[in-house]
Amino acid sequence: MMNGNNILTERDREVLTELEALVRETYQLWDEVWVGFSWRNYTFDHVMRVRSLARSIGAREGADLRILEFAATLHDITKSYDGEILVRDGQRVLDADGFWVNQKLPPARQNRVTLLYERLGLAETVHHYSGSQVATALLRDYGYDEAFCAAVREVILAHLKPRPTSTPTALSLYDADTIDANIGLPAFYRNIRITIHRMEQEYEHRGESFDTFLENGLREFLTEYLGKRIPAWIEGKRKDFLERLTTPTGRMIAAERLARLTEEVTAMTAELAHPDHALACGRLAIIRRFIHNRFNPSLTEEITKLGQHWVQEASATTGARELLARFEAEIAGVC
Repeated sequence: MMNGNNILTERDREVLTELEALVRETYQLWDEVWVGFSWRNYTFDHVMRVRSLARSIGAREGADLRILEFAATLHDITKSYDGEILVRDGQRVLDADGFWVNQKLPPARQNRVTLLYERLGLAETVHHYSGSQVATALLRDYGYDEAFCAAVREVILAHLKPRPTSTPTALSLYDADTIDANIGLPAFYRNIRITIHRMEQEYEHRGESFDTFLENGLREFLTEYLGKRIPAWIEGKRKDFLERLTTPTGRMIAAERLARLTEEVTAMTAELAHPDHALACGRLAIIRRFIHNRFNPSLTEEITKLGQHWVQEASATTGARELLARFEAEIAGVC
């Protein structure tokens, strides 16, 4: 079934639809809401955003878009197995690529993916390797030939660390994956979720009400968070990740996203001068919803709901509408 014309066949589209459903199903086999820096509903959203962004990058970088579609869909297929970092003799265990190895976090239920994971003996392997092996097995089951399976496998293997021989297809996925997790509005949303989750844990540990804090101290928190912490975070991402990107298109998109995010955070900070109106109708109303809707949310669903209902009901400001539109564009992978 190797198709050298870089165009998805009707059969490809049918298989991708089934694989997308399988990926979504797989992430729900674990009952843990939070593991490391991610919550359960984050990972599928991330995969779909990465696929869209990789497609945009790949179209400009001469990637094989057919291979890229499959690799992007499956690149994190085994991510949920990543539990705590594995430590032996007081040292974190590293794989051959220098990545920390995670303890196996077993699922509560089984499906095709988990059965393959067990059959292939993939415990205590990093998800770029285990995912490449599961992806290969799935594609073979669908009748794809070895050349196609190998091409997809190599792209998935490189999505955490490109090789000197990595193709534009692999580099497009690497850049998309790196950008989505670290640069732009989806990454900002992820930072909000991680920050609030940690704070909530701290309040619970002290036996204090986090909801009471949010009711009484949200403005003060946002003043510190948006005025100091996020600008420093943005600058850190600029220094740490822009140089890691491997394609001109990836670097261009990352720079544009950083500029947009900086502009939006500056506008949010300005809204704090009139907090009551802003928290009801402005950009800050969107941030407030993100903070309050804390249990295992989906960014895609949040933005969809805000676009369909909140804007009309709350008479959103122009700034709030612009922020929603920018979220929608970055979720869709628009350059």
